[in-house]
Amino acid sequence: MIPLKTILIIFIILMVLDKGLTILNIHQVQKNFPEADAIGIEKNPVARFFFKNFGIWGGTIIYGLISLLLMILVFLTLKYFFGEAIALYAIFMLYVIALGNNIFFLLKYSKII
Repeated sequence: MIPLKTILIIFIILMVLDKGLTILNIHQVQKNFPEADAIGIEKNPVARFFFKNFGIWGGTIIYGLISLLLMILVFLTLKYFFGEAIALYAIFMLYVIALGNNIFFLLKYSKII
């Protein structure tokens, strides 16, 4: 059994990486495509709502806290039905996909690819 503190640290690291890449994407759009709506690039309507109403940093913090709570809820639900290892694996893989997507768009908006 993995200690709860370790699981929370893993979740926080994954979330910070994801939200950090989202902020970098928004800044790259502002820099390289000034005519575009930088906040409009965010595909998640909930995140976009928080960005528009609380700014990039405030929206990121609020949405990050909500994401962390939802991640813990999903983890506990998956853990209940499938066990701890499967629950951690599922959440880790979902975040790997999200991080890969954010990295792709960072490279795209940076005009690297």
